[in-house]
Amino acid sequence: MKKNRRFLAGVLGFERLSKYENDYLHDSNIRSCSYMGFIVVLLELWMLIRQVYSKILPKYQAGGVRLFDLFVTYTSKYWLFLLIGLGLMLFCLFYQRGKRFSKGKFIALVAVGVACMLYTAELSLEKFTEAGTKTSHIVFISGEKVKLDVTPAMARIMNAMLVTIYVFLFVIGAAIVTYACFNYFKGKRIVILEHVAVTSFTLVCLAFGVFVSYSDFWGGKEIICFLTMVIYVVCLLIYRPYITVLILGASFYGFYRVLLTFENGLSFENQSIEISGVMRKIISGDAVNYVTFFISLTTICFAIYHGRLVEARKSKALEKSATEDQLTGLFNYNHFSELATEKIRNATGDLSENVLLFVDVHNFKAFNDQRGFEAGDRFLVSIAGYISDVFRGSLYGRQADDHFVVLTGTEGLTEKLDALNEKVSDYDDEILLGVNCGGYHLNANSEDPRVCIDRARYAAHLIKNRFQTVYIEYDEKMSEAYRKRLYVINNIDNAVENGWIVPFYQPVVWSDTEQLCGCEVLARWMDPVYGQLFPNEFIPVLEEYRLIHKLDRAIFEFACRDLRAAIDVGKPVVPVSLNFSRLDFELMDAVSELDGLVKKYGLTKDLIHVEVTESALTDNFSKLNEAINRIKDLGYSLWLDDFGSGYSSLNVLKDYQFDVIKIDMRFLSNLENNEKAKNLIDCIIQMANRIHMLTLTEGVETKVQADFLNRIGCTRLQGYLFGKPIPKEALYDRIDKGELIVSGKRL
Repeated sequence: MKKNRRFLAGVLGFERLSKYENDYLHDSNIRSCSYMGFIVVLLELWMLIRQVYSKILPKYQAGGVRLFDLFVTYTSKYWLFLLIGLGLMLFCLFYQRGKRFSKGKFIALVAVGVACMLYTAELSLEKFTEAGTKTSHIVFISGEKVKLDVTPAMARIMNAMLVTIYVFLFVIGAAIVTYACFNYFKGKRIVILEHVAVTSFTLVCLAFGVFVSYSDFWGGKEIICFLTMVIYVVCLLIYRPYITVLILGASFYGFYRVLLTFENGLSFENQSIEISGVMRKIISGDAVNYVTFFISLTTICFAIYHGRLVEARKSKALEKSATEDQLTGLFNYNHFSELATEKIRNATGDLSENVLLFVDVHNFKAFNDQRGFEAGDRFLVSIAGYISDVFRGSLYGRQADDHFVVLTGTEGLTEKLDALNEKVSDYDDEILLGVNCGGYHLNANSEDPRVCIDRARYAAHLIKNRFQTVYIEYDEKMSEAYRKRLYVINNIDNAVENGWIVPFYQPVVWSDTEQLCGCEVLARWMDPVYGQLFPNEFIPVLEEYRLIHKLDRAIFEFACRDLRAAIDVGKPVVPVSLNFSRLDFELMDAVSELDGLVKKYGLTKDLIHVEVTESALTDNFSKLNEAINRIKDLGYSLWLDDFGSGYSSLNVLKDYQFDVIKIDMRFLSNLENNEKAKNLIDCIIQMANRIHMLTLTEGVETKVQADFLNRIGCTRLQGYLFGKPIPKEALYDRIDKGELIVSGKRL
């Protein structure tokens, strides 16, 4: 029963609508009103031209009327309705939420509104219908012309309709003028005047339909004008269904009662009545059609209303998805940026008292790993709630992942951030959580919030995983590093195209003979502005912004090109190892790119070694797994880079067949005085031998380290002891001088 009541309430329009839905319906009515106003203008122009050419102009040419009569006296009602239609059309076309009318729009509306009021006042001075007068309608009954007398009831009804028309026409003009004045001078949108203007026009249409059709009916014609006006009103304004039923019901029933003043004029029974001594037959079918028309029109109104409501809800859902973060309900980053831009543009006073914050969550990845993604989502929703509470009254949103952004004032900022950090820290008793925030103080109204947030993010990145530090502000010291960071992002394509990216080669030697058996290819950026940029200045930035594949693809080609050039001129050729990052496999088909270059330059595959870092293999990334298998299937040597850095997973050794394991240089730190480090390296090498993998240790800087590694069976060595990364010209210069001897052995 309760469900049925809810359904019925929804059908009739009693359900509670959101502000968005109410505004959508109101906007739809305003649009309909603009169309109807345009139609009125066209109709009245047609009627005006028709009246002037068919009736008034001949009298004027015969000298029977003055020029003033031609354009005013005999055409006032047409001019009035023309102006009302024009005023309503302009009123609705100029309707804009939250935007002040321009001077031109203001003048146009005021002029039309005042003209409407003046014409209405002029027409109201005309004589009203009097009882006993003869109507202008001529009825043909049984072939005879009959003029009808106006009864007192008819006079009262027609005069009441005229008064209604004049009153509401004047109200429309006054509403338009008042609305324009408030909007132009005060910048206020008076919503009630929008409803008054549209509703008054609705009532004018209904009264006009009753007036004309009642007169026509007395003259023996059909009630077409009333029915036309009712349809017009339905197109003009769609209220809630129960209001529509009331308006249409009152209109149809009222007009039906009015028609009954003519000797029970419209009846559900066939009857004959006498008009001026002549019998006229009224059939029940007219009344049935009348009721049927009411039912059909009401049904159409219901359909239009519910159709608009469905569209409103769809539109709201689309707008919500375009502005809100789906998970947390906060503003998404794009909408936050739009609102922040507007707020910054309109800000007054000292802008430095406003700060843009970038909020990152410590240890969120560990939380996700241990608690699962669903728990991680709930955690993010909770953080969104914490931010809403702590920064109530400020502008905030979610950028992505566990990153949030806030535009707020500086007053009490430290206390607010401490409160936020405490809430996040208390979320889980077992996992260490917290927030690290970067802040950027605004300086000018023209600043782009996206750039400001990026600077705040840069600052926050500097205290990543420093749990004791909650907040850091972007300052001048960071500014140069940040500008260099932006420079790298914006110029990576230029660097590749203009030859600023240069391959450097670091020697790899056999441990027993210390002869050259290969080189690792490393990137250097020789910049015309900053000079030489080192890898730690551009590689992390390119990785963060997912541009690293552009650099790596260029290095792959440079290395292959240099190998081809060495072969062509008969220089000693040594294999090269190329570093592949995890992002290379995500952002391009890295294996196909490499294989294509090898074929392009006519190289043998034993000259190319593929290095993949251990950290790239710790996640179960199917695309990467497939790529690793393709590398082996195509015949390239596969090396595991940085084994022992961070934390090592023996699953990596179990799941993949590497040819060489590169032991991280940090194992060699203070090797001479650290027996545990020696034992660990020895164990790793013995394990590699047991599973048929060769070993290479990087970071070798002393002869003692080299001798120890050779003694325990490490086959390849790399480090400053044998040479720093150098350009190919310097490499071949060392070879030519005999400082490096190219080994003839390849494994």
